[in-house]
Amino acid sequence: MSQEASLQEWKELYEAAIKIKSMQPWNYLWDMDLITILLPEYEEPFYCSIMGRNGECFAIGIYPGFDAIHDFYRMARSTDIPPEQLIRYQNCLMCYFGDRNELTAKERQIIKELGLKFRGRNEWIFFRSFKAGYFPYMPDREEVHQLTQVFQQLFMALRAFIEKEIEVDFEQGNTLFRQYDKEKDLWLTFEMPNLIPPKQYMVPILQNDILVARMNKQKRNKNEIELDIAYLNSCIRDKDFERPIIPRLLILADRGSGMLLDQKLLTPEDDETQDVFNYFINYIGQMGKPKAIYVRDEYFASLLSDFCEKTNIPIKIQGRLWAIDTFVRAFAEQGF
Repeated sequence: MSQEASLQEWKELYEAAIKIKSMQPWNYLWDMDLITILLPEYEEPFYCSIMGRNGECFAIGIYPGFDAIHDFYRMARSTDIPPEQLIRYQNCLMCYFGDRNELTAKERQIIKELGLKFRGRNEWIFFRSFKAGYFPYMPDREEVHQLTQVFQQLFMALRAFIEKEIEVDFEQGNTLFRQYDKEKDLWLTFEMPNLIPPKQYMVPILQNDILVARMNKQKRNKNEIELDIAYLNSCIRDKDFERPIIPRLLILADRGSGMLLDQKLLTPEDDETQDVFNYFINYIGQMGKPKAIYVRDEYFASLLSDFCEKTNIPIKIQGRLWAIDTFVRAFAEQGF
């Protein structure tokens, strides 16, 4: 069970955030100009995105590790996935510089107890934790600790960049990098290529030869189907979970007719890999092997790749799934 940060821990985080805000870093950087912080106690770096140069949303996104930064790029560069489905890729910690009405009562109370005073638009500092399957929520104690460490080093990196004018060719894929050198016992800030290892996807290997043989005996039909875990634009508060959850529906649909064939409401505790397999296997057992299966992204394709290869079912990746997205829009219009 996660713990709440103490008032002293919030104080240290706010002090670091206020120092960064005073530098107005969005006047010097675009959101794709990444700053990379490698903390000694973590194996993977934290990537920082400064937002606000366009004058709209002033914020700092902290992306912990390689998977998180891959998701950042997926969100930033996606042109075909519906906007309401991009939330699945937002796994990060955010610091916002916004308005008072954007804060919860608890956040305003923390600011009051710290003796801080913010006035006006884009002046109120607050934080959000984004985790897959959960509604954006206040960071817990561990996340506050991470944010504080990152922000302390981010301030130093920004100061080196802005005041000492370290040149970084962001357009060529470089990053402003800051790390601790144990041998020299000091922090170093410098430009370097933004080297991010390729995204690794889990590929479940189906070792049930009897099941594969049974699936291959099924006749092939002429249908194309869609399979996805769709995110709904709502929030559920359940006492069984520490954070509010975002409703997610595992949906199997006929692509040609738009008919929903099956659906299940998932919770963060569900084994989504097993549920995906069960839905697909049940469909084949009842309807036969489809002409093709459409999924939204590489993650979903990886879950089914071994099974589909062994059963000779083509997988097609398409960001917009016509039948599923039509249902989700209709579902939202009904006020759910």
